[in-house]
Amino acid sequence: MLSGLNGRLNGKLNLLSEDERDDIHYASLEILEETGVFMESKKALDLLHDFGCDVNRRNSVVKFPAYIVDECLRYVPRSIKLYGIHSKYDLKIEKKTTYVSSSSGYAIIDSADDSARDGTLRDVADGALVAEHLDNIHSVVPFIVGAQDVPNDVMTPVILGEVLKNTQKTVEFYLTGGGDPNKEMDNVFKMCKIISGGESQLRKKPFLMFLIDPFSPLYYPESQIIALFRTVEAGLPLVIMPSAIGGASAPITLAGMLVQSNAEFLAGMVLANSVKKGCPLMYGHYNTLMDVNTGIYSAGAVEMGLLGSCVAQMGNYYHIPTNGFYPMSDSHVPDQQVGFEKTIQWTLSTLSGMNYLSGAGTVENGTLVSLDQLVLDNEIVGMAGRMLDGVEIDEKRMAVSAIKQVGPKGNFLNSKHTREWMYREYFRPKLSDKNSFRDWKINFKGMDVISRAKEELNEILTQHESPVSADIVREIDDFQTDLIMNSVRNNPI
Repeated sequence: MLSGLNGRLNGKLNLLSEDERDDIHYASLEILEETGVFMESKKALDLLHDFGCDVNRRNSVVKFPAYIVDECLRYVPRSIKLYGIHSKYDLKIEKKTTYVSSSSGYAIIDSADDSARDGTLRDVADGALVAEHLDNIHSVVPFIVGAQDVPNDVMTPVILGEVLKNTQKTVEFYLTGGGDPNKEMDNVFKMCKIISGGESQLRKKPFLMFLIDPFSPLYYPESQIIALFRTVEAGLPLVIMPSAIGGASAPITLAGMLVQSNAEFLAGMVLANSVKKGCPLMYGHYNTLMDVNTGIYSAGAVEMGLLGSCVAQMGNYYHIPTNGFYPMSDSHVPDQQVGFEKTIQWTLSTLSGMNYLSGAGTVENGTLVSLDQLVLDNEIVGMAGRMLDGVEIDEKRMAVSAIKQVGPKGNFLNSKHTREWMYREYFRPKLSDKNSFRDWKINFKGMDVISRAKEELNEILTQHESPVSADIVREIDDFQTDLIMNSVRNNPI
């Protein structure tokens, strides 16, 4: 099992007081009781009516009594076990532990020439294979969600298949195509059963968790409700991830965004429990602000990290694991802006105890991805893990005996204490350069960190093959081919 980032400082940052968390909770209950949420599904309306909610069938708005919300909160499991396709990649998602995943986008920065282009199925495969071989990337989200060489109506299962052919780590996924959501979910489960061997085995050891995205403000579209139903019925972990934009689809204030997105999450949590009480789920965060100067969604804003920190606290308040689809940046290419925007979000999120973060490899508001950035983020996550370890004070580390032995005007180069701790106390980067300027120019030809990331990326892609068995790969290939051919026959140009 992967240990994740679980240093002593994980969850130590608390931006909200206990009273402020109470305020957000009760304000959310007021919204749910008095305003309600639009549910675009007759089945959802029926279930929630039978569950005790106030359902207006004329306008499809559901109002949620506070006692039902509070009752459902008591059912939600406090941790989630997600099984790697290989057991060494198992995750236990729980308090004071953070796992990191690759991210997704609709287009990609090509590492060969740094141009932006549409993503392809090959990019999905490369993203999964690279994530498989990065130590600080614990799970995989498909790198491309809109591959140009895949028919739209079978996009979701075909992309998932390409991931499953190239990694044995756990997977987080969501609807990516424009086909019938029930058919897409049918094919997702068929694809999963190729790996697990059957429905009961998948239910027993789920390696996939499914993400659904309510629309802000206060709206669950039918496609997302179908995905929610099918996920819960299959026994897979569910991520409910509001994505409010402050000043556009939510109040512009951070407090107002927290109240609205919290209400949206709680509504989905009740809906999931109306299907199956105690189903495993996570409290998601993809909320940020609209830049008032451009009117564009600003994923790299420091406020996204602040909101994530607060969501992590609300998850702890409810004893529910948390999931953030970030850190992100607004920069268009891997550069210094990506570095400082994402690093401050990594820092805020891990110190606050967000349990799962899906931001590795993304640039430009999450619309673009970069394999170079995925390699760079792997190093940043390693540094964040060392930060969470903090400074441990004990007798051996305080080194009183060593200080006495060396004494005044001595040095510690040959000290036994130095030899004992030289590879244990400090983070050892792979990409960051620690040489003098002269040595850097002579021995490393002045290569910057992005060039070094390209070298590591090239090494992974040229020297590593998929860890998945050839028989499984062939079976997935055949299933993907059938889906694509059926789509072409049914949708002639």
